[in-house]
Amino acid sequence: MPKLLITFLCAGFSGLTMAQESPLPEPLTLAAALQSSSNPEHFDIQLLDQRIRELDALIGVENADMGISIDFKGRLRQVGVSDAGDPDQDGDSAASLLLSKPLYTFGKAESRIELLRVKLQVLMLEKQQLIDQRRQHIMEKYFDVLNADNEFISENEDLAIGFNRYDRARENMLLGLSAEIDVLRLQSAYELIRQKRYQAENKQRLSRMILAEAMGYPQYLPSLLEVPEVDLEKSLTEDVDVLIDQALKHSSNSRVLGGKRRIAEYQIRQAGAIDAPRLELELELSSYERESSTRDDWRATVYLDVPLYSGVRSSNLALAQTRYQKTLAEISQYRSQLRLQILQLWQSIHQNQLVAQGSEVAQSYRDLYLDRSRAEYELEYRTDLGDAMVQFSRARTARFKALYAYELAYYRLQTLVGAEFINATVDGETQ
Repeated sequence: MPKLLITFLCAGFSGLTMAQESPLPEPLTLAAALQSSSNPEHFDIQLLDQRIRELDALIGVENADMGISIDFKGRLRQVGVSDAGDPDQDGDSAASLLLSKPLYTFGKAESRIELLRVKLQVLMLEKQQLIDQRRQHIMEKYFDVLNADNEFISENEDLAIGFNRYDRARENMLLGLSAEIDVLRLQSAYELIRQKRYQAENKQRLSRMILAEAMGYPQYLPSLLEVPEVDLEKSLTEDVDVLIDQALKHSSNSRVLGGKRRIAEYQIRQAGAIDAPRLELELELSSYERESSTRDDWRATVYLDVPLYSGVRSSNLALAQTRYQKTLAEISQYRSQLRLQILQLWQSIHQNQLVAQGSEVAQSYRDLYLDRSRAEYELEYRTDLGDAMVQFSRARTARFKALYAYELAYYRLQTLVGAEFINATVDGETQ
């Protein structure tokens, strides 16, 4: 099996790719496909980036609310002066410059800002979680393309053999060597093979489209894919409980849920401080067109706002506590699911490892059987050369399916617990 698989044998496939230069290498490698998991043009990444920018802007708004505010107030006023007054003092315009700054909010503003910062941290964790999920999804779809190509190769070989049999029987019927019923039987079998081959061809195109969409480059359908090397002897500890404990701490979803728990805790604090006092300083400088002994050129004021009663506080506190308990329940649910997921991945790795090893033996057998059938066919001892070719192709397809399933399961487990942890755990057991 060459390392570079020419993955689409149909002549019409070249028309599926776009004329403009692709940002992806040709042939497409698994490493390049995985790098597209953080493609900023993908809609999932864009939506999350916009949420991050929005939250960052809200933090700026909250910080600005605790800063200095400068306002200007002015008025133009003309008044009617009494007979005893000065007729030249009929203008009562004024201009004031106000400077204000909150001095202390007794933890209310600080809790709001800290809550937004924790939310921003959680969003950053969610972005990494999204990228991890996209990497796994892209790897899965990459392998789907390779599997579809292998299936097409098998079906294409079967089609050629089926047509040869049908065509030979038709020629023999014209020579009077075959009955019409035999020709129809072979033609019927050939039509079924044509349908399977067409389905395999459609699967090739669809799998490429799905991969392109997953990478965020829907206009660039990859024509050539490089077949990655799969190491069936990768290290893996036999202690599943150790993997579970590590995944509970390391997995991106665990960290996201831990951040959401912190958010719920801060929301409880914020709900408790909703009616906290507020201390604020205000400086005012004024200029008046009309002089008066009751008017001040400047003022310095300290305001203390103390809410005495609010029925909202208890309701907000109850709501925040309910959300906190809900978050704890979600964490427990995820831990339960994760424990099962780790075990299933561990079993899948070992199962697909055995299947791949067995398929390798089957492929070796089919390879030798094909060589013998070819030799006997040339000596006219055997006539099942076509069947041997198809069986060899199907054995190869089954082996690669098992290899890719093994690689995907191992990568998913590695994402949950960390590659360094897997290697360190096995090294520790070996020592």
